[in-house]
Amino acid sequence: MFISRFARSTAIRRAFYTTEASSSLSEGEKRIFEKLTEAFSPHNLQVVDVSGGCGSMYAINIASKKFEGTSIVKQHRMVNDILKDEIKGMHGLQLRTSK
Repeated sequence: MFISRFARSTAIRRAFYTTEASSSLSEGEKRIFEKLTEAFSPHNLQVVDVSGGCGSMYAINIASKKFEGTSIVKQHRMVNDILKDEIKGMHGLQLRTSK
């Protein structure tokens, strides 16, 4: 199936820069997305299961005004604290935070 370059780039931008949970998210992705949205009111949030679907590793990209004035280490600690129960069942977490 042919997808135009514009449609493909729009879909990619939408996946990376959204604050609404997509209906295509897995249960684990939705749970993490909702917890982070509630805690940080982010203006950019992406949660992706990068383990192949088993839920053992996630990539999270989050930008929130609540991170202003804090170091990256503190930002990561804030996210880790919110996700501490989920992290117990993970093998890994890729985390990118920004203001």
